[in-house]
Amino acid sequence: MSQRITEEYLESIGTLEESESPVSTTAIAQSMGISLASVSEMVRRLSDKGLVEYTPYGGARLTDEGNKRYIRLTRRHRLWEVFLNKHLDIGWEDVYSDACALEHVTSDLVEEKLAEFLDNPDSCPHGNPIPGKDLKSVKTKGMALSRLETGQLARVLSVVNEYNVEFLRYLTSVGLTPGAIFRVIEKSSYDGTLTIEADGMTRAVGKEAATLIMVEPINE
Repeated sequence: MSQRITEEYLESIGTLEESESPVSTTAIAQSMGISLASVSEMVRRLSDKGLVEYTPYGGARLTDEGNKRYIRLTRRHRLWEVFLNKHLDIGWEDVYSDACALEHVTSDLVEEKLAEFLDNPDSCPHGNPIPGKDLKSVKTKGMALSRLETGQLARVLSVVNEYNVEFLRYLTSVGLTPGAIFRVIEKSSYDGTLTIEADGMTRAVGKEAATLIMVEPINE
């Protein structure tokens, strides 16, 4: 198996483990858009390499070594996103795919020099934390926008699905980018839709979208 394929599987499993552990092979297949049979075979190979713990019908989780490689990939990916956004002036909605390509061909030396050049940033353009060179796991801060109640003032911290270009463009259009401050004007008891006010404009945000936006309440 190629290094890139191995790394893509580790990324998929690592990302899914943030909400489900062990991760089902069905979830991995859906995440990567490939057949269940292919996933089952690949997960067994990763298990043989000591990167994944796998139990048939029980799911998979990263081993310590697999998790270390996943965190390193996350670090490289988010460093490249910062570079592309800040130094090549590529919009936050368009940096993900190029960062994905670059992370797989980045050496330890380039990673170190890139971090130094960028002055060791704490987060990517989407607000998600960048792991340090010690490769310790870092957790996304805040709470989902969907959990806020009417009248609350809050600040956007990060966006969960940074790969969705259309979703990021939508957030830009409604003023919900990292750092933006807004107030919940109304929350529907029927379907959870929130009406928010940001920059003097009132917008509706559906419950599904609101679960993907991490925020921190602001005490008044």
